[in-house]
Amino acid sequence: MKAKEGLAVKIIKRFYGISGVLSEYKKSQVEHIGNNAFMLMFGYTLVANLLVTLFASKKPELALWIFIGCNIFFTVFIVCGYVLFATARLKLTENEVEAKEMAKEKKKTILKGIGLGIYFAIAIHLLNGVLSMMLDEEDFLPYIVSPDRIIASILGGCFFGGMMYLVLRLRLKKIEE
Repeated sequence: MKAKEGLAVKIIKRFYGISGVLSEYKKSQVEHIGNNAFMLMFGYTLVANLLVTLFASKKPELALWIFIGCNIFFTVFIVCGYVLFATARLKLTENEVEAKEMAKEKKKTILKGIGLGIYFAIAIHLLNGVLSMMLDEEDFLPYIVSPDRIIASILGGCFFGGMMYLVLRLRLKKIEE
């Protein structure tokens, strides 16, 4: 009988891009990568907070915006980049599939790509509507029903879904029996 995964295991697998079973080896490697990422973030946080404290007395608003921009840049590009590189180097994201199951897995990959594309298109369309309402003080409804913006969201969803399909497809590895 197959044991049901807990929420923590599902989150770990989703965050690190692991498909299949989270074995002891994969779990120990994920913990190692997570510890390294935490140490990197902790050092950055100490230095960044010291610098923003020093500069906030002169121009607090400018210091705040620079701090926010640096935090986003560091988190997205440095830390997430490290996690992606480390998981790929250790081959934790590869999805090993038997030759007879390959066609079925390819179909699942196509459906995942389509689903992710639809999700992205809807989410980005609604998020852009909310942001335009907050920042540009436009009305929400005219933004949402604008044909130009709907087409842009659909194209963005198609691009994102296609990229996700390629990523998932390249992670499939055929194993011989």
